[in-house]
Amino acid sequence: MLQMILSKVENHRLTSSVIPHELLPLLTALLLTLFYNQPLLKSLNQLHRPALLFAVLALLFCLNWLITQLFGTGRLLKPWLILLLCISAVGQYFMLQYGILLDKGMLLNALETDPAEIGGLLSWQMLPYLLGYAVLPALLITYLPLKGSKYFKGWRSLLPVFSILMLLMVLVSSQFQTYAGVFREHRYLKHQALPLSALTASAGLVKLNNAQATTFTPFAEDAKQTLASGAKPRLIIMVLGETVRADHLGINGYSRNTTPKLAQRELLNLGAIKACGTATAKSVPCLFSYLLQENYDETLAKNSDNLLDVLQRTGVKVIWRNNNSGCKSMCDRVTQDKDYALSSQYQCGDGACPDLALLHQLPERIRALSQPEESILVVLHQQGNHGPEYYKRSLPQYKNFLPECETNLLSDCSNEHITNAYDNAIVQTDALLDQVITIAEGLSTDYDTAMIYLSDHGESLGEKGVYLHGLPYWMAPAAQTDVPLLFWLSQGLKAARSISPDCTKKDNLSHDNIFDSMLSLFSVETADKRPALDLFAACQNTSTDI
Repeated sequence: MLQMILSKVENHRLTSSVIPHELLPLLTALLLTLFYNQPLLKSLNQLHRPALLFAVLALLFCLNWLITQLFGTGRLLKPWLILLLCISAVGQYFMLQYGILLDKGMLLNALETDPAEIGGLLSWQMLPYLLGYAVLPALLITYLPLKGSKYFKGWRSLLPVFSILMLLMVLVSSQFQTYAGVFREHRYLKHQALPLSALTASAGLVKLNNAQATTFTPFAEDAKQTLASGAKPRLIIMVLGETVRADHLGINGYSRNTTPKLAQRELLNLGAIKACGTATAKSVPCLFSYLLQENYDETLAKNSDNLLDVLQRTGVKVIWRNNNSGCKSMCDRVTQDKDYALSSQYQCGDGACPDLALLHQLPERIRALSQPEESILVVLHQQGNHGPEYYKRSLPQYKNFLPECETNLLSDCSNEHITNAYDNAIVQTDALLDQVITIAEGLSTDYDTAMIYLSDHGESLGEKGVYLHGLPYWMAPAAQTDVPLLFWLSQGLKAARSISPDCTKKDNLSHDNIFDSMLSLFSVETADKRPALDLFAACQNTSTDI
């Protein structure tokens, strides 16, 4: 049937002309503005200012007309218009489903997502939407017969562009105060405008990727571990969580007991701290970099020494186990223990390995990969609470809260069922951390041991219609920026570093504190160390253990 329809359309295209060639970009711009910007229209309607709605739509239409006119002549016109429609269709779908915004950070996070995580965002319910918003419009444009113009030849082909630019100048000059006020007060609107937001995000990402550092930048080259004579080496296990918000941990005052095992442990729990970013692509490099959030630069961070490099230079053995979509270049120069999952009891072939597999033969691997009397940092990078398929992040024995939302279409579930699935993943992490502490206790005969747990960023669970994470930091809710930070410290390490809750910094904490605090736990000294960022700076009377 479809082939018959296309055949008739093709025959009609060859024997007649429907619209002028120059009219197609204008019609496509109108289509994009009115039918592919539903999130923007909804946001503007909520402002209850009809004049503003008209002014913004007029501006968006002109911009879309200019964009569609970029290939206003020649054979590239139709492919370009189809690409714009497809980009806008996909962007609108995820905006409508999860309340996200399209910016450079969100696009970078999407590009660095592995196939298993991408699969978690796709569903059969997408097909009717994509059929109506992408496939059918693309077919219509493909087989739409166009009539060429004898007038718009040579330099005259630029007349539509000049006309649009003049129209934009008149519109902006006459409505400047309106536009300046609304985009200053409601900055999120520009990230909802399609396809403009997707194109500007792509341009920003290309610019970022082209900004190559000329040299690798060293940091703390004088770093040295200063253990006291006869002291045990240090063993610290860092559990790097994924998508965990601080307010859903029972030990942080949450109404549900999501951390029953940790509640029985003696912890140094620092509650909620500020994450460096709202997506893994930024927060993980920023977390391990010596750069602070206020001056973070991705190109510099990925082309300079990070925490792992500095520790390794001092003689600390660094081991990274990953159950997430990579380490964002942070573990490129340290030992990556990749085969742990293959021999574990869990089925990990489909990319959905339970985080508990991270502990498979961990003590044995620590001893095999390190030398006697060598201090060790182990990083366990969790899958954690990665959404939207939270129900896949916990094994049956940890599903304390039922029923769960068992689909990636979170808008189809009640907030209660979404929260149940999310909280069950935290219950499993609670069991993981308890087992990590048990492992650290078992190795405390040979090492002064510790565990640190923190998350890269948080997660929205439907509050105000927003799901997942990755919103621009300036507008992200606390659910996406407030993450847990807690320590378990062996008695030997507490004594060696004179650490107690009374001397530990507790106010205005963030990912910025991790770099210098980890140096402190390993008794690493360097002229580049910043005591103001060290959580344990007040716990020592001297600069070294000696």
